Amino acid sequence: MLYSWRKWSVCLVAIAALWGCNQSGSLEDSLAPDPQLSQQPTVLGEGNSNADLPEDFPAEIPLYPNATLIQSQDNETVWVIADNVEQLETFYRDTLAAENWNIVATEPAELNYQQLVATKNNIELSIAIPTDSAPAAEESEQAVVGTTFVLSYQILDVQPQLDAVEPLEGNENPATTEENPAPSIPTNSSKKTPEQVRDLVALDVFKNGDFQSNEIISRRQFARWLFKAHNAIYGDRPNQQIRPANSTSSAAFQDVPSSDPDFRFIQGLAEAGIIPSKLTSATNASTFRPDAPLTRETLITWKVPLDRRQALPPTTLEQIAETWGFQDAAEIDSRALQALYVDFQNGDQANTRRIFGYTTLFQPTKPVTQAEAAIALWYFGFQSDGISAADISP
Repeated sequence: MLYSWRKWSVCLVAIAALWGCNQSGSLEDSLAPDPQLSQQPTVLGEGNSNADLPEDFPAEIPLYPNATLIQSQDNETVWVIADNVEQLETFYRDTLAAENWNIVATEPAELNYQQLVATKNNIELSIAIPTDSAPAAEESEQAVVGTTFVLSYQILDVQPQLDAVEPLEGNENPATTEENPAPSIPTNSSKKTPEQVRDLVALDVFKNGDFQSNEIISRRQFARWLFKAHNAIYGDRPNQQIRPANSTSSAAFQDVPSSDPDFRFIQGLAEAGIIPSKLTSATNASTFRPDAPLTRETLITWKVPLDRRQALPPTTLEQIAETWGFQDAAEIDSRALQALYVDFQNGDQANTRRIFGYTTLFQPTKPVTQAEAAIALWYFGFQSDGISAADISP
């Protein structure tokens, strides 16, 4: 999923303010409501919106009756209702089913939320629903009561279906004339091409016809895209570019000889120390497996060093638990853990946030799609020092 949860902190504030959590620690102290406001609780969810829906908000997405929109940015909206969690979940499950949405997943999430994912036509909808009910007005000492949920969406890249054109009787290949024009073939021109893809195509990282959004990307293909995207984005900074390898270089991998069409990219990244190999004394790195699927942990391991441009620091499982909070941290490769720890410090521009959205499961060995790879390669940099493909696209 390609959700943008960049404003998840809004939810945390809303949850803390709306529910009056009794959790201890600095989070409670920093988000505790003003005691002067706790005298007369206010019930939200009366339909009084103080935010505007995104311009491209699909009309097909059902909205909870009398929900109050409290935050809106890009493809993410945050809502408050006066009803309880059970009513919220029942409404969306029943309504989505009645309106022919396909519920594809219900995933657990941290901070007492679960994620309901559904698709219809070319829309993918995600609803983050709290697992615990908010307090009733008569039971709460907080200033505001209600149930907060996050509704986000994305427009999928759906390939149009070509209508079959039957040949004229007695002529399987009719000539094209003014009286008999060639049949028009639908194209993707009416579909929205993601911003990241347009910009990367403009930089000649890949051809538009070579991009298949939902196809799994291979290690070879991502290495080529990574090399080309990085050098294109830093095109005016020769001292920061990665040098391509020449055919006389001693191959870093047994299965990527100098005759391989992608040798100069893969070998160049290995010689720069970006891809672990025998040149970096990495164990079990004698082969590259160029045609194997790229995994999430491999993407992060290769990409983050080009963002940070410094050696990755030693990292512990405890540090990952304190930052990302991944439930499957113990399954992640040690080098990927280092990259993830640095990636977290990149705030909203973190690769993990931009690519995978809000998640408590990293799923390190899950294959990466071409769309996810494009999102990663669209931006390079760390904290306030970064540059995107859009900044330099012709």
